[in-house]
This record gives sequence, structure tokens and C-alpha cells, in this order.
Amino acid sequence: MTRTRTGALLLSALLLLAACAEPTSGVNADPSVPKTTPNSAPPIAAGPVLTHLVDTLADAPADTTSGAYQYLERRTWYRDIIGPPGPSGWPERVRIDQLWRTDDAARGRQVSVHVAADGCTPDGGEASWTGRASDPFDQPPPNKPAELRAHLLSAAGPGEHRPEQHIVGGVAMLYERQALARPVRAAVLRLLAGQPGLLVRTGVADRVQRPGMDVIVAYTDRSGVPRRDILTIDATTGVLLAAFSTIAGPIPPQDPSLGLDAREAILAEADSYRLYVDSRRTPDTHTPAAGCKHPAAKP
Repeated sequence: MTRTRTGALLLSALLLLAACAEPTSGVNADPSVPKTTPNSAPPIAAGPVLTHLVDTLADAPADTTSGAYQYLERRTWYRDIIGPPGPSGWPERVRIDQLWRTDDAARGRQVSVHVAADGCTPDGGEASWTGRASDPFDQPPPNKPAELRAHLLSAAGPGEHRPEQHIVGGVAMLYERQALARPVRAAVLRLLAGQPGLLVRTGVADRVQRPGMDVIVAYTDRSGVPRRDILTIDATTGVLLAAFSTIAGPIPPQDPSLGLDAREAILAEADSYRLYVDSRRTPDTHTPAAGCKHPAAKP
């Protein structure tokens, strides 16, 4: 499983290192698909909306399935930033990651593939997976907001001063490795509801047209770039559907030591988008089908 840092760019780093709902039958590899709908509402304060969702939270697949393994599946759109950009920028990629893991993270399986219009390519082959005892995101998450806050912030450096951004990034990281049952999802929503400055936009959809709401945190990163980190969550179950970052204003001149392509790299990073496709329990590490045999990996 890809390990990423929490920090001022946790969500962006998570997407760049590319790599609940019912599984979908295919891959929409077009990164230009709008993430809002004609019915999207203007952003409003997140607290009341998320608190109401907690009060009406419905079951998700993680609540209604059983088995010794948690199953996580995600799909990531990203730019392959290697070498100088070509005439149309860096090439676009779509990656599917599947992870099976026991609750104690001691046993599991990981399979990753790249998909394109002309087929599916294994990425690194299959591997056994075990978590790290020292990594909080591999451990069972607390279901009380105060304890969950400490859990999500445990990897943020002592000099970091944007807890709301680390919490938003930490929620995305949590869904990388955990099929969250209702009590933990409720704690996540209560924690987000209590963060000052967070906004919610209702009436949105993710890239496979699952309806939801966007939870938005705005900030300026260390390079002076205004950004918004966004979590799209299901407005019924509270399951995370997608995570991405956007550039919210002009990009200031960058340090020349970063190279001539620094601005283009920032724009390419903003193309990254992660879809959380499936999050549930399974009886073994072969359900559903893995890799290029998985229906979603067949363009």
C-alpha cells in the first residue's frame, strides 16, 4: 500500500502517489468530467449540514457485509510527471488499487493495475500486504471525535498549524485502508462539523455520477498557491466517495531553483482525482475478482 505523509499538502501528495458504494461496472477515464451538477448549491458552513447527516446516517456496505477481511478499492486519475512535459503536458493515467486486509492489518493482499482505452496493464503484480504497528492509519480508528482528531493528527509534524487541513487529508488517508462502519463514520462527520472554516456544497456528483456533497477546506500552501482540498461524501451513508484538490486562484511566480516546469507541475497536480469505489467486508482475498480480471479494469 502506498504510504504518504500528512502535512501541508497531504491530500495532493496522496493523489500524486497514485495510485461506501457498490462497485461500478466500468472506468470513466475522462478527467474532464464535471464534479458538480446543474443542481449544485453555493457553498455554506459545513457544521449544520454534517450534523444533520449524522442524525440520519444510513447503512453502508461496511455495515451490512461480513467476513474476515476488509476490502478497499480506489481509482486514481493523475498525470505521470516524469521528465519534461510533452506538447500536451504530462501523460494522463488511470490506476485501480485493490486491498484486502484483516482488522489487525496482519494479513492481506494488494493488487494494482493501470487501465486505458486499449486495455489493462498490471502495475507491480500482486503482493501480500501487512500493515505497520507504528502507523496509526493501519490501526482500528476511534469512534469518538476527540480521540479521532488526535488519531488523524498524529502524523502531522509539530510545526504544522492547519489542523483542519490535516484532518481533511487524514480522513482521505483513513479511507485508503479502512472500511469504516457507522460509528466511525459518524465520528468523522462530527469531527469535520466542528472544524472552523469548512464549507459544504450539496447537489454534486463524483466522476461515476454518484450523488453526494463536497466538504471543502480552503488555504494557501507553502508555495503561495491558493488551494481547496475537497472530500465528496455520500449524503446518505457518509461514506467517502472521492478526494481531490483544486487551484483556487492565480499561481504566484515560483522559486527558479524548482526548474522551468514548476508552474506546469502545479497545474498537473491539480488534475489528480481519487475515487473511493468500494469499502466493505469480504470472506477471503479473492472476492471480488482482482487485477485485470476485475470488471472495472475492462475498458
